[in-house]
Amino acid sequence: MTSVEKYEKALAMLDEYIREHNLRHTFERECLLKIMAEVKKPIFTVHDIDEKRKEQHISVPTLYNSLNLFVSARILYKLQRTHGVQVEQYKWALDAKDNLRVICTRCGREANFTDQAVQRILHDRKYANFIPAHFSLCVYGVCKTCRRLLIQRNPEEQGVKE
Repeated sequence: MTSVEKYEKALAMLDEYIREHNLRHTFERECLLKIMAEVKKPIFTVHDIDEKRKEQHISVPTLYNSLNLFVSARILYKLQRTHGVQVEQYKWALDAKDNLRVICTRCGREANFTDQAVQRILHDRKYANFIPAHFSLCVYGVCKTCRRLLIQRNPEEQGVKE
């Protein structure tokens, strides 16, 4: 999906949400949607859109209030990640699909992987009073590069699992 298509679809979702909840349609919200649609990363932080926000003279409180509104309108998903510090990351709900990731707890490197058995289990699972749309599963550990560095620094840590 191109950034223009993403922006137009998100804007339509925002307009519908605003009408349903009797909110105001503002230029700043529209501008922030456009800025976020141009971000090339699938998962982004406030830092990724901050420079463009400043160019458009949008305040920090407006940014955070708009992000919360976009999450409420199901335009974005808010992800809580911890890489030494708590980081709020955002992902487009429009791009939502099943996601399996491995994440290194030392360097933060991430990679996608596929596992048909895990996907089948999660899709076939029945939940009380809940209808799942998609899932995201993160497996945390130490990547091969970090493990090698750990072993070089501390040869007695040979027992670190790969």
